[in-house]
Amino acid sequence: MNLLLQTLVSTIVQGSMLALITIGMSLVYGTLRVLNMAQGVMVMVGAMAAYLAVDSLGVSPWVAIIFAILATFLLGMATYGLGVSRLIGRSGVDFEMTAFISTFAIASIVQNVIQLIYGPRQKNFPVLLEGRITLIEGVSITWHQILTAVIAIGALLLLGLFLSKSKYGLAIVAVAQNLDAARLMGIPARRAYVLTMGLAAALAGLAGVLLAPVYFVSPTMGDLPLLQALIVAIFAGLGSTKGTIIAAYIIGFVQTVVSIYWSSTYALPVLYLLIVVVLIVRPYGIAGKPQEARL
Repeated sequence: MNLLLQTLVSTIVQGSMLALITIGMSLVYGTLRVLNMAQGVMVMVGAMAAYLAVDSLGVSPWVAIIFAILATFLLGMATYGLGVSRLIGRSGVDFEMTAFISTFAIASIVQNVIQLIYGPRQKNFPVLLEGRITLIEGVSITWHQILTAVIAIGALLLLGLFLSKSKYGLAIVAVAQNLDAARLMGIPARRAYVLTMGLAAALAGLAGVLLAPVYFVSPTMGDLPLLQALIVAIFAGLGSTKGTIIAAYIIGFVQTVVSIYWSSTYALPVLYLLIVVVLIVRPYGIAGKPQEARL
């Protein structure tokens, strides 16, 4: 009973974080058809911005979340302006591959610049809420983990409301569904693109603050979240936001089960094997569509 409850709790926390990080990547791919390799570094930038706000300005970790979201939102828009916008519509250019390389290059530059300025050492970041709660004898969870799941799920719900109810959210959905029809309706596609990149980065920045007390703050802390996000995105089907949420909890469950019942050492290898099977059986993911269905 203890192991089952521990598995359930860990799955909710892990799945919520994976969904928060990956949903931005799926949103960008669904809108621009770009696999954004800067998503992992946005996690790190969010954590670093929050750390600097706490360490240099003396604000509380809760206020530092605002700094993280703003910093990554602006950096996400800058990534679009510098690495993606100039490639759109250029003849003789494989846009998807070139933009993939461009976002990867920007992520590497940002990571190395931050390492040059602040060094490679890990930095401590305070938890949002101290203490832990005992669910049953032998099974406990920290308040920070509970808040992580609550904030992540809340952010996903707010994103859903934004996309379905707001003017700009509906514009993003329209561009993602049919670019030509959206343009005929007078929707500025490039404005939707830059907003999408900013939102995706802001979600990753929020995740960075939530992960900072666990992973510590360092220039490389976004590498593992990026790898996990790629696994979730491929499993879900690139561009499927609903599938991303389902896939995040499935991957979170698999990772938790392997870690608890076997060893955490084998969690990633098992996920790699799972992705290989998915790519063979259903290359477009559990909720994605075949490429010809998008045309």
